[in-house]
Amino acid sequence: MPSRFSEYPKVSVIISTYNRPEMLDRALESVHAQTFSDFEVVVVDDCSPHPEDSTLTDETKQYTFPPAYITVLEKWNALLETRGIDLVAARLGENSGYQCMPKNKGIETARGDYIAYLDDDNRWRPNHLQVCVDAIESGFSADMVYTRIHYIGDQEKLAAFKDSFGNGIPIGDAPGTAWNPAMLTAQNYIDTSTIMHSKGAFWRLVRESGYGWDETLRRFGDWNFVWRWSVFGLNAKLVDTVTLDYYWHENNLQLTRPCIETPVCLNFAQYQSMRKDRDRELLAVS
Repeated sequence: MPSRFSEYPKVSVIISTYNRPEMLDRALESVHAQTFSDFEVVVVDDCSPHPEDSTLTDETKQYTFPPAYITVLEKWNALLETRGIDLVAARLGENSGYQCMPKNKGIETARGDYIAYLDDDNRWRPNHLQVCVDAIESGFSADMVYTRIHYIGDQEKLAAFKDSFGNGIPIGDAPGTAWNPAMLTAQNYIDTSTIMHSKGAFWRLVRESGYGWDETLRRFGDWNFVWRWSVFGLNAKLVDTVTLDYYWHENNLQLTRPCIETPVCLNFAQYQSMRKDRDRELLAVS
């Protein structure tokens, strides 16, 4: 899709989504509300299913957004257009099963100097992009910045998932953790939707490790990503400001997907030897 506005926006916002058009609507509302304006939006759908009563052929479905997604995308395309902001939508031709391939596809499409991520079930506060841009351009010494989280959820509904978290499911403002690569071998403290990094640093990661987001994973993609970020000498810093509302819900992968995978945080030689060979080509249409 050709640019209608800025050919080279400062920030590319990458939103991966799957079968949650109503949540995508809320996420895009928070993007539209940003006080910062020099950005584009790239939405990548992981081949969400069409309604059962759809009359489209299977081949047409593969490359066509479901009607509910079309409604949401057309709505926010029109609203973002009034602010001079491009919205680009892409759809994978086959469901990948997780967020990593859509994110890689989004970055391949991105034209911005910086990449910011927003998962479709979360919401940014209006100052998120401005806070992140100010931080990453303060001295230009950080490859990545990340902010703090406010957790939202119904405690009664979440009680059924309490076994997923040894210390209980967090609610409210979470404390921030300063960049500490050693800690990443044991736990993750950075959520995808709080991250902004330079596009150049991402491609350095690809050059050094062979890939960006690991498309073989089905869980812990963000942990794996930031751990490898540190392994290859890229840096990051905490911005001690809450800019993300993180919503717990019954379809949240942290609650519902079994811990069948853990990131390999030993050393890179061991990690490489355990990875499966796979074709990293992104079969997608935009």
